[in-house]
Amino acid sequence: MTVTIDLTEADLMTALRGFLLPIVNCPVVPAEDNQPLPSGTFVTMTSLSIEALASNKSRFADTGSATTSRLDYLCSSQWTVQLDFYGVPANSLAMRVAGLVGSDYAADWFAAGTLAMTPLYASQLRNTTRINSEQQYQPRWTFNFVAQFNPVITTAMDYADQLHIEVAEVAIKFPPED
Repeated sequence: MTVTIDLTEADLMTALRGFLLPIVNCPVVPAEDNQPLPSGTFVTMTSLSIEALASNKSRFADTGSATTSRLDYLCSSQWTVQLDFYGVPANSLAMRVAGLVGSDYAADWFAAGTLAMTPLYASQLRNTTRINSEQQYQPRWTFNFVAQFNPVITTAMDYADQLHIEVAEVAIKFPPED
């Protein structure tokens, strides 16, 4: 059995993008995909860190078979993503999203999805205006989106379905005499 993980960065980015799209009504793209940035109003997502929140929790799954029994490790983790909002309405879009991150709206939206991720908070908004390739100032507002997720890493489990016990004669005196 190979070692697997049930949640990937791509899964997290897809879920976050799904949350953002109806709020911002503009393109939402990963920042590190080796593609030119869109023009006009858009949002980029940059995964910054994944930190452990606790020690891993072990869970045994004994299926009765050596080939399918497994050991799961639940890894409580915190994910930080930088969101960059570009264009004339960048401040308004960033305020909308940041204001909703810690709300019931966000909690309910993520709870209704298939991915177990819970938004925790948004950092303070920062004005990070940039000079674009045309040497023009481009409005940009940035903040960090922070969420908790609990990926499960699965490994094979040592397994025995039969034990053979035998008596072995041992020396009664230690160390044994020759």
